Amino acid sequence: MTVNQISEQISAGIAESFEKEGFKYLKSQRKFIKKTKNVELVFSMLYTKRSNGSITIKPELIIHIFEIESIYKEIAQIKSRPYLTLGNYFSNIRDYDGDAKKYNGAQTRLWLIENDDDVQYLIKIIPEYLEEDILPYFNKNSSILRVDELLNEYPRNLSVHNEMYPLRANIAIIAAKLNGNPNYDDLLNIYEQELEDAEENYKIEFCKLKELLGTVKYQ
Repeated sequence: MTVNQISEQISAGIAESFEKEGFKYLKSQRKFIKKTKNVELVFSMLYTKRSNGSITIKPELIIHIFEIESIYKEIAQIKSRPYLTLGNYFSNIRDYDGDAKKYNGAQTRLWLIENDDDVQYLIKIIPEYLEEDILPYFNKNSSILRVDELLNEYPRNLSVHNEMYPLRANIAIIAAKLNGNPNYDDLLNIYEQELEDAEENYKIEFCKLKELLGTVKYQ
């Protein structure tokens, strides 16, 4: 039982469900991706082979909103650093109770494969997750308005929708600007304070971002 064998078996078993919703499978990256004019939606599965022969899968949901990320790319100090607009590991999102004010992170739950029964169970359950959890998350949150709402409601708190702080600060302030958030200036001050102890690259990015956003028109 190799990672390649298991990943190919699972992807083949769930492909039809995803393809019906407009997703394409990228075999080399083990991701299902759907692109529209404005966004890219990603369901990825990170496979890991354990020393005892079992395999774990860490599924992740990612939303890329092009208008937001194109601005971030202009000021990014490290071009190869991974980034996203919104997203997290599937279990963190699925288990989230909706209380943004109290969210302090979550224990990521992995999918465990020890035998073929586990493979068949995942082939059965993932399409159900697609309908019940994955598509609703993507459909509800794939807009600049939602990014602004989700990341800027409690700007000093960790967010299940983007735990990659301080990247979250940059994404959040771009969304606030593009969405015409009336609290934009206050948010700028808050994120500057939150970035005081960040690595220098992120501070430079934020300074560049402030200057760049001064020329950006919001909706």
